[in-house]
Amino acid sequence: MNITVNVDMTPEELRRLMGLPDVQEFNREVMAQMLQKMQAGVEGFDPLTFFKPGVAGNADIFKQWVDLFGKFGGTKS
Repeated sequence: MNITVNVDMTPEELRRLMGLPDVQEFNREVMAQMLQKMQAGVEGFDPLTFFKPGVAGNADIFKQWVDLFGKFGGTKS
């Protein structure tokens, strides 16, 4: 037996349903700061260094997500 369920919702509605944060304002602020530094011609500005502090502490969280989705796929990590 196959059951198909179609759900018609916007990405915003899905984000809210899943309880995910709204990061649009954060993204606008990050891009504005990066653009400002690039326009100012900051010597040696590397956009990747902008994100390193936020990513470095989240390696364990990323591994947990990979483990979780691996369980759904029937694989072991």
